[in-house]
Amino acid sequence: MTQQPDMIQQITGYLRREGSRPLDELGVLMDTAAADWQRCLDAMTEAQACFHPPDGPTPTTPGSGEGPKWCAKEVIGHFLFSERSLNQRIAEMAGLPPPAVQIPRVRAMGEQSAEDERQTIDELRQRLDSFFDDTRALLSSLESLGAPNGSFPHPVFGPLTVPEWIAFHRLHSIDHIRQIDAVKSAPGYPAA
Repeated sequence: MTQQPDMIQQITGYLRREGSRPLDELGVLMDTAAADWQRCLDAMTEAQACFHPPDGPTPTTPGSGEGPKWCAKEVIGHFLFSERSLNQRIAEMAGLPPPAVQIPRVRAMGEQSAEDERQTIDELRQRLDSFFDDTRALLSSLESLGAPNGSFPHPVFGPLTVPEWIAFHRLHSIDHIRQIDAVKSAPGYPAA
């Protein structure tokens, strides 16, 4: 991560503020993130979803610097892999049953999902919708049980509580939606 310490402090402050909200309000954040993904990918064709920015100056990339030359499908594959892994870890902490399809734990920033990336853009839209539905269901279970105590570390932002990690879903969405928007404005991006 190549960010200034003040940017990291600002982001950490955002996660702390949002993570202090009641869990039902975090559900609203998930609704907003899901709608932002829908807007970003609306009418995207398969050719557009597979477009890689040309060699040359690196386009605007997310704060993490992950995948500056990723196509939209690679961005979505990364997002889904890391966020589903995160939800699985939260469910484990809360003592909830594991999901039907278990995801390996993320070991490093920038990991991707070849399985997701092989899907069509329409299937990826559905997978994103399903992820946000699953996250809302997880939040509902956490509302009934109470969020588990404890935290686990983010490699840049340090230890985050479960509600702060839920807020991270929104922040991570913003980051990668901006990345896809940069790809969409890159020279050579296919017309619809």
